[in-house]
Amino acid sequence: MEMLIILIALIIFAFIVYSVYAGRTAKYSQRKRAFELKEAHMNRSMDRLRSEISLIEDEIKKTEFQITESFDDIK
Repeated sequence: MEMLIILIALIIFAFIVYSVYAGRTAKYSQRKRAFELKEAHMNRSMDRLRSEISLIEDEIKKTEFQITESFDDIK
């Protein structure tokens, strides 16, 4: 009878340990995935910003060229 109680207690203890481990593993996986998604979103946002900056720089160069050409035509 005592052996049965010890065996049941051991099974319950093992289940609790496994539950805690599984919960922590799941939580870690969820945080890791959230970080990966956030990182991917930040990379996409930075790519969009770089693209917009590049377009603005091209527009500035184009405008500078037009201004210098118009001054050359005036002279």
